[in-house]
Parts: sequence; structure tokens; C-alpha cells
Amino acid sequence: MEGIAAIARSPYLLGIGAYLVLMAVANTLLYFSQAHVVLANSLTFRDRVRDFAQFDNLAQLATLLTQLFVTTRLIRRLGVGGTLSVLPVLTFTGFAALARWPYFGVMAAFQAIFRAGRYAIARPARETLFSIVPPAEKYKAKPVLDVFFYRAGDLAGAGIERLLDRLSLVGFALATLPMSAVWIALSLALGRAQTRRTAGGPVASESPRSE
Repeated sequence: MEGIAAIARSPYLLGIGAYLVLMAVANTLLYFSQAHVVLANSLTFRDRVRDFAQFDNLAQLATLLTQLFVTTRLIRRLGVGGTLSVLPVLTFTGFAALARWPYFGVMAAFQAIFRAGRYAIARPARETLFSIVPPAEKYKAKPVLDVFFYRAGDLAGAGIERLLDRLSLVGFALATLPMSAVWIALSLALGRAQTRRTAGGPVASESPRSE
């Protein structure tokens, strides 16, 4: 309850929560898109298991290579806000590509790149946002954000998928693009807020939206 109260008092923490919700929504929508592609391209249960395993193998390889060779350099070059925006940019680009080419290979590449960006890029950058939050507030609010906000995003993503279920994969992909654009703007705003707080601004009074 103290964590919920801390989030409610801090627009900065609410901004982080909104980022987590949008990430979870995107992840859930991508999962359902992946399932549609696999069902459309696989005739048997064995084929479907093989295809999902192939997706996972590509994602793990992409994540490992990104962590080894990309993450640190990216944060240094782009800063926190720019690095946070990488995942929504990948999401925007990937769904746009699916809308144009709704094929198995495009989905496999998009899914691998998205998961690599989520684990190897967005997560380290997101953790950096908490470096300027007072410890008492951080350790109360962060579990609420990581669990309840993320699961709320999962639930919202499932609800959105049900609303868009009658659309083709192309229509479904196009419908996700506005969300990605909002997510990019939020990422950049969070980065600017974190920079100002690092420079000595008050921790609890700034909002990412005011930047």
C-alpha cells in the first residue's frame, strides 16, 4: 500500500508505470500475432511446437548478442531516454513491416528483435530511471510497478486483442501503430525527466509530461 501511495504522489513513477503498461501491451499483442502466424503456417501440432521453438531460439540468440555488443554503447550514445525509445521504435517498425509483409519470416525476425530489445536494451535503461529515486520510495514502489502495472498491461493487451480479433493481421498491425508513437514520446519524456533529476531537481515534484 505504501508503494501504491508513493506512485500516486509521483508523476515520475507514474510515467515509469505507463512505460511498463505499454511494454506489456505490446508484448501481449506480439504474442497473439505470433500465434496467428504460426497457426496459419503450421499444419500439425508438431509443426507448431517446432515453429514456437524456432522463435525462442532466435530471440535468445539476438538477446545474447545485443547484451554483449550493443547495450552499453547504446546507453552511452543515446542516453536513457533515447535508449528507452529503442523498444517502441522497434515495435512501431515491426508492426508496420507486418502490415506490409504479413509473413512467417517477418514475424520471426520481429519477435526476435523485440525480445532482444526488451531484455537487453529496455530493461537496463528502465532500471537506470530508479537510480535517482530515494531508496525508501524505490523499494516500496518498484515491486508494485514490476508486478501489478506489468500484469495490468498484460490484461489490457488481451482485451485489446479481443477487440481487434476480427481484423486481419494487416489491420491488427496498423491498429498498434498509434500506441507505439505514444510510447516513443513517453520514453523521451522520461529520459528528460531523469536527466533533470540527476542534475539536482526535486525527486517527487517533476513529471515526465512537464519536460
